[in-house]
Amino acid sequence: MTAVLSGEADIGFMGSESSIYTYAGQSGDQIVNFAQLTQRAGNFLVARSPMEDFQWSDLKGADVLGGRKGVCPQPM
Repeated sequence: MTAVLSGEADIGFMGSESSIYTYAGQSGDQIVNFAQLTQRAGNFLVARSPMEDFQWSDLKGADVLGGRKGVCPQPM
């Protein structure tokens, strides 16, 4: 959203919550969501280095950045 609002990008890949927050903040620039690219949440997990044979249990005790605070899936 920041790149779109600053003019660095013409189109952004984001969830609808970014458009809602921008609208609610009355920024003057209204963003329009025009396509649904996924059938599910579209969340993904990224690591700093490759992890062979990854298991969800590998995350136990790890710090995971879930996005902007207050937005799913990051707890408040």
